[in-house]
Amino acid sequence: MKTIDENPDEIKIHISENLAVEADKIIYCTNAFSSKFLEKEEIIPARGQILLTEPIDGLKLRGTFHYDEGFYYFRNLDNRVLLGGGRNQDFKTEETTDFETTEFLQKHLENFLREVILPGQDFKIALRWSGIMAIGSEKTPIVKQISERQFCAVRLSGMGVALAPKIGEMMAEMISILI
Repeated sequence: MKTIDENPDEIKIHISENLAVEADKIIYCTNAFSSKFLEKEEIIPARGQILLTEPIDGLKLRGTFHYDEGFYYFRNLDNRVLLGGGRNQDFKTEETTDFETTEFLQKHLENFLREVILPGQDFKIALRWSGIMAIGSEKTPIVKQISERQFCAVRLSGMGVALAPKIGEMMAEMISILI
């Protein structure tokens, strides 16, 4: 999106110089990517890097685990280890909306996997990727009406999958009151 124009009858989202979409209302729910349009809100991008192993025979890991105040997340996914986190090793570099992985953090995650999760076990990495979250000085999500036709549900602090159903209900109620 390039710009957004709101008037009493509609809101116009300019996607490019030659393309615009008109709507009655819009909801910003792209987390860190909404910061361009919600400049008054504290929305800080936080990249999370992830890796996934090849299947591991006899993997005994069961459950979902958080480590080091939640800066690491791991679980068994079809006899593979899904591991993400370590952002606290380099906060400044990970404060970005760039979808990429870094050699430093990927090596750190591999070492964590080798030393903490799978000591003495062989493994191979199948996939590596990153995702973008939004954080702020408060962990509380921002869910509110910001103008007559604009709403937001952002800054879910890495808990988007868990919070999305409830926040979706809250936003639906907020908008339905106005209809």
